[in-house]
Amino acid sequence: MPKSLRKNYSQQFTHQILQADINLGHQMQERIAKLEQALKFESMLHRISKKVLVSLDENYILQTAINELALELETACCATLLLNPKPQIFTSHSLAMPIMPVCEAEIISPSSNSEIDQQLRQGKYVQFCPNTSSNQGRYTLFASPIVNNNEIFGTLWVIWDISKILEDSDIYVVQQVANQCAIAIHQSRLYQAAQKQVEELKRLNEVKDDFLNTVTHDLRAPLSNMRLAADMLEHQLTEERRVCGHISQQNSACSKTLSHLKILQAECERGITLINDLLDLQRLETEKEPLNTDAINLEDWLHYIIQPFEKRIEQRQLALKLDFAPNLPTLLSNSAHLQRIFSELLHNACKYTPPHETISLTVLAELEQVQICVSNSGVEIPSKELPRIFEKFYRVPSSDRWKQGGTGLGLALVKNVVEHLNGSIEVESRDGQTSFTVKLPISPVI
Repeated sequence: MPKSLRKNYSQQFTHQILQADINLGHQMQERIAKLEQALKFESMLHRISKKVLVSLDENYILQTAINELALELETACCATLLLNPKPQIFTSHSLAMPIMPVCEAEIISPSSNSEIDQQLRQGKYVQFCPNTSSNQGRYTLFASPIVNNNEIFGTLWVIWDISKILEDSDIYVVQQVANQCAIAIHQSRLYQAAQKQVEELKRLNEVKDDFLNTVTHDLRAPLSNMRLAADMLEHQLTEERRVCGHISQQNSACSKTLSHLKILQAECERGITLINDLLDLQRLETEKEPLNTDAINLEDWLHYIIQPFEKRIEQRQLALKLDFAPNLPTLLSNSAHLQRIFSELLHNACKYTPPHETISLTVLAELEQVQICVSNSGVEIPSKELPRIFEKFYRVPSSDRWKQGGTGLGLALVKNVVEHLNGSIEVESRDGQTSFTVKLPISPVI
């Protein structure tokens, strides 16, 4: 090959290499520019997401989103038009460009275009260059629906003051901002709905409490009068039987009268107990009364509490087992509240324990609290009933073998009193034994 030809080929090859380097450099610059733009957009999306998702105020969410979007995209105007519950417009614009006077009019007018409106309601975005009589020339509108779980909250509009075809990156950014707005608005409306339900439940609970308070107070007086009349009638019948001697004992009518009187007295006591329990529960739930404390020697005090139940335990052929830890500390608490707690637990143990079984009372002392457990053998509460055991008026089905009845408020009241004493109560029922464990601070929490 001639020398001149080789030189020509060499120059052409060198030129091709240089051109390839230049093209590769341009491609690298384009890639770097796109990467930088993508990182900028991702940073913006992260910032918008962080701001809108921490708020439950729809106005703040929408205004924040369009402010950030207008600033980053350098758009002439951004606006969000809510479709429901009523139309609202939020506008923002780039600091580098003024707001176009016809901006809002152009945003609202597409809603009259059924084709555009239908496309948006189907969850699709639209972009177009509208015809306008304005002397500001043509510009580009892009709309993305704000939709979450097929529920359309509104539309996010972006306006450029030039005619352009949006790049995929622009469309992606606007759609992502619309998605973040949709999630934030969905959370906001869920919260608002929940708040309304809470307020309604609170109102209904207050109505219920007022009703119970009124009814219990109105019933207390007549029941007390009935009990007083029954006691006087019993005294009168007893005196007449004493005067008449054996003649009254042979009179069946007199015996029936006394029997009916006993029923009347029992039902009066049951009604008065129910009313007192309701009033106590009402007071504990609505009023935080001060906690007056006493110094209580636990071992002596518990023996005093047990004493009224010893005869009943013996009559029902039950065994009583006491297990007190040595050197129990002096407990600073309210003795009246404590008596209410353990009297109710022992009463339930006597009521539900089968004959020839055992009622146990165990007391342990820890560093800052005492643990008192009342348990009874031969009976087990079904596991499905345990979560409801402290509910008002709830009674475990078919558990009252002695048919003594009850108000269904005892354990609910116990739980409230224990919590009032800054303690806790737990129930465990398995292997044929049920245990109620009360934990109380040795000294009251200040």
